[in-house]
Amino acid sequence: MYIAREIISRTHADTAYITLAEAKQHLRVTSSADDSYIMGLIGMALDACEQYVGYSIRKASVKYAFDGFTGPMVSVDTLNPFGMIEGNMLRLFTRVLSVDAIKYVDQNNTVQTATDWIDAPVKFGQFGRTIVFESTPGNLTDDTVRMIVELTEGFELASATGVNESSKFPVSIKHAALLLIGQYYDNRQSIVVGATQSKMDYNHEYLLDKYRIVKFD
Repeated sequence: MYIAREIISRTHADTAYITLAEAKQHLRVTSSADDSYIMGLIGMALDACEQYVGYSIRKASVKYAFDGFTGPMVSVDTLNPFGMIEGNMLRLFTRVLSVDAIKYVDQNNTVQTATDWIDAPVKFGQFGRTIVFESTPGNLTDDTVRMIVELTEGFELASATGVNESSKFPVSIKHAALLLIGQYYDNRQSIVVGATQSKMDYNHEYLLDKYRIVKFD
């Protein structure tokens, strides 16, 4: 099952997704006095959106660690789909742009590259992958981390060309982040004194819900 996730690197700067000019326009700020502060809010808001949806919305190289397989034995043969070659599955619940490598840790605690695997979209919208092994390593470590999936997840920039439209940074996530930027720009303490507040209908959570992954199975 899935046990850990590590972001190795991000492809683009935060301001490639929401520019300083866009954030200031949303805040109706015309001076440059708060530019550095607003830049920090852009990163904070994107972090918060990622925390809510459950994966990196900014295009990133990410490693997922598993202590074993997450699916049952299945039959798969890429050349003969009616064959009965047994395999095992790893399920990835994230916004996958590409699966870059599958690795395993052998009995000597050495990381090895797996080769006999295929990946296919999981049938729940635009999210996820199922990694199916046509043959599985027989000498896995007894340690916690046994399988490692290296992938690129998130969204391409809205300005990207030559990519599927569903891969581009959605305007709904962008506006959700802008709402959070506005909230934290106006409220600079962890408590609000002397004011009555309530949640706005169709707020940032509503905008993000379409892209949310609740949990890993």
